[in-house]
Amino acid sequence: MQFLQFRFDPENQCLWRRGESAEDERVLLTPKAYALLDYLLKRAGRLVTQDELLDALWARSYVQPEVLKHHVLEIRKALEDNARSPLYIETVPRRGYRFIAPVDTSLAPMPASDARSVQQHLVGRSAALAALREYLGQGCRGQRQLVSVTGEPGIGKTALVDEFQRQARNRAPGLRIALGQCVEGFGSQEGYYPLLEALGQLCRGPGGEAVVDILASQAPTWLVQFPALLRREHRETLQRELLGATRARMLREIGDALETLAASQPLLLVLEDVQWVDHSTVDVLSALARRRAPAKLMLLATIRSIEAMPTDHPLKVLHQDLLMHGLCREIPLGPLAKAEVAEYLTATAPGCDLPDGLADLIHRNSGGNPLFMTAALDHLARRGLVLCDTGTWRIAAPLHEIEVQVPETLRKMIETQIERLSAEEQRALEVASVAGAVFSVHVAATAADVEPDHFEDLCAALARRHRIIRPADPRQFPDGSDSSRYEFVHALYREVLYRRQAPRHRAKLHRRTGECLEKLLRRSSDTKRSSPKRRSMGNRTFNNGPCSVKSFRAPGPACREANTSSARPSS
Repeated sequence: MQFLQFRFDPENQCLWRRGESAEDERVLLTPKAYALLDYLLKRAGRLVTQDELLDALWARSYVQPEVLKHHVLEIRKALEDNARSPLYIETVPRRGYRFIAPVDTSLAPMPASDARSVQQHLVGRSAALAALREYLGQGCRGQRQLVSVTGEPGIGKTALVDEFQRQARNRAPGLRIALGQCVEGFGSQEGYYPLLEALGQLCRGPGGEAVVDILASQAPTWLVQFPALLRREHRETLQRELLGATRARMLREIGDALETLAASQPLLLVLEDVQWVDHSTVDVLSALARRRAPAKLMLLATIRSIEAMPTDHPLKVLHQDLLMHGLCREIPLGPLAKAEVAEYLTATAPGCDLPDGLADLIHRNSGGNPLFMTAALDHLARRGLVLCDTGTWRIAAPLHEIEVQVPETLRKMIETQIERLSAEEQRALEVASVAGAVFSVHVAATAADVEPDHFEDLCAALARRHRIIRPADPRQFPDGSDSSRYEFVHALYREVLYRRQAPRHRAKLHRRTGECLEKLLRRSSDTKRSSPKRRSMGNRTFNNGPCSVKSFRAPGPACREANTSSARPSS
């Protein structure tokens, strides 16, 4: 149930206030005040006498009417309601109370089982789910919604949308849901592919005959795309209707048909992987977002990071334009925090103490990416290093000695992502992987034999478009000069980039990195060189371990490789 900016969940006994951001704020009430509010909400608009409330809530107890007034006052404080000019609870003198705010009961409360599922399997996404539920509620009330869920690969967009669909079926009985999957095209792409897939599901699902009839009367240019669904009378009509059909007509027809479909039952269209959408479907999205007629329609799209698209990609242009005009809502998904990783691990073995350092190990090596997190855990389990057996964690070695490796399936996914980059970008990232998890632009550029300004432009573009690296705090060299720094978003990215290089090539880059650092140290003044504290700072800043710069100059590739373990990816 919803009333004004509040959402009431009787199944889970929660009251939520809609915040300025997407995240709702929970309003705390005592159990008896909550029961009183529940009773009034279920009888909204009707006078509820004091005697009725006392009999219902204190059936086996004798209490003074002042106790009832106390709990009403508690509710008013929680709702920030004024007894003299109430928005929610009206006092009828000497008789009782009436809940006067409009109550929307079109969305059923989320079952307790759903809440437990979210906590156990989809951690860190409560704010995103709350936002989606809010947008669905608005859509069910006739305010059409176009919502995009964005984020890097593996961040959990599909998992979030799947959980939302499951909840939506419970919360809005009668809701029609159709799914369309965009497919990456290596040749030509069929126009309107994801929309045709979604319409096909509607035509073949419950009430499909009615959907076919609506398409026949309002969108014949779309119905003709489904020959198996055409009846004889449809074929005869379509022969006349399709004469002179144009692309603009198809846009108008699909808009009319979807609005008619949603007139009787709310409609949720889910389009997955819209970064691969064909240009014709982009036109439909634009038309649907700009139509003014009310519609019980919510279109939900999952998109990989918009920044990674070319500047002139039509979807990127459309998305930015719709956001600017308030015609689209975006829910960006970020990485999980270490506490959320710990929450996931705790849910894996409920009732068992989480080993100290395990959450930190997984978070550090996954960067909070849910796919990387679960893949790393599965890989550790298969290697027999970290197991959760019969509700108990079993660790085969001290956590600081465990090296989190990249599972083969995940390695291939990362390799595919890297192969999409230009040769110059791949080269820059490979050099950076040798320089360190956090690397100096000047040092990496010198090792790559590239101008520092050009190398920094490459890093900035990679950070903006592909999110493999991100800016880090700049640091000062021992000679007093400054350098920009970047860091790998995930340790697994660095691991793959490092291991894909030949050992001899890595050794050469290690040597060049060491020589660059030595030159920087030599340029320091005699005072700075003689200061142990300053030299120590230099080693901490530009090396990932205790090795001195001279270790990079060891004779022979094998020795050089052995002496540069500090620069290798590790846990």
